[in-house]
Amino acid sequence: MNAATCLTRLGGSAPHPRVMEAMAEVSRAFIQIPVLQRWAGGEIAKATGAEAGLPTAGAVNGIMLACAACIMRGTEMEGHDPLEPETWSHLSGRLPLDTEGLRTEFVAQRVNRYSYDFAVAATGGRIVETEATAEALAAAYDPDRTAAYYYTVRGGRGVPLGTVIEVAHSRGVPVIVDAAPDLRPKSILTYYTGKEADLVVFSGGKHLGGPNNTGLLCGRADLVKLAHLQAYPFDGIGRAAKMSKETIVGLVEALWLYLERDDDASFRRFEEECRGIADRLNEVPGVTAGVTYEYTIDEGFPMTPFAYLELDEARTGVTLSQLHRDLKKGDPPIETLLEPSFLIPDYRNRITINPEYLLEGDNDLIIKRVREILGT
Repeated sequence: MNAATCLTRLGGSAPHPRVMEAMAEVSRAFIQIPVLQRWAGGEIAKATGAEAGLPTAGAVNGIMLACAACIMRGTEMEGHDPLEPETWSHLSGRLPLDTEGLRTEFVAQRVNRYSYDFAVAATGGRIVETEATAEALAAAYDPDRTAAYYYTVRGGRGVPLGTVIEVAHSRGVPVIVDAAPDLRPKSILTYYTGKEADLVVFSGGKHLGGPNNTGLLCGRADLVKLAHLQAYPFDGIGRAAKMSKETIVGLVEALWLYLERDDDASFRRFEEECRGIADRLNEVPGVTAGVTYEYTIDEGFPMTPFAYLELDEARTGVTLSQLHRDLKKGDPPIETLLEPSFLIPDYRNRITINPEYLLEGDNDLIIKRVREILGT
């Protein structure tokens, strides 16, 4: 039972039936994959306000392709096109090991590091850390080695993105933004391109509602083309990250549905469900419950409401971590979040519950299980 959120390890989100229908329909057809990628990229570009887009096999694959594009910027690979016969394998095959003469350094603030930064190294890149000042960012630039500036919306705040972009562009260097989990509200889709980020990565399998193994890369047309040249089905750094025609079409169908969604109505519905869960939890002896919110990092928009519970451990004789663990041990396992999970200060020492993927009757079972574990 997913009372947590759209976690990759739980299978991502719950795609709309239209997504599955579109995937089933395209399974009976055939198309040149680069042509399909170019079409899907056009839909991604329209939705994000970018010059170009590319479907990717998850957000990490998007980061890898973005880094590969920036490393190969200024090389003869720029003279190739993904819809032409593949004649650039000798170039794409250089990554990740044969990088002599290529710019492979990615400038990032020390406080802006995140667990998925390994994707930079997997491409043959190396992160150069700086202090969180504009002066330090500027000093880290090296015209012979700097491939791009790298910013993740889930790292520490540090120097804001606008300043990072200003510094990078003053040096003629692109900026990659890892915005994988930030897809609420819908305005986020155009937020980073509107700030003139050069490449932006989103997850397709989380709040967007696409297949779990999908992502979106969008940005400058010249850089997206270089990313495409490194992607499946070509012999580049992204070859192993295969996307079937079904997942590509499913991603686009999910994107269309996402654009149709009423953000305000969805938010109010989930908020009301959270209040109902919190009210019932407050009736459990030793439990204090309420509603809290996950916010987008860079701009501070409320993104997702959560019900939360805190325990009087002395009264219940059960620790918060024990309750979290025992909920997962039951039948069915109930996945909640033991915070902090999303770097939000007021989540600390709380279990949070997200009703978004709960089915009818699940709320009752959660309350029942909490009571059983606490012996009330």
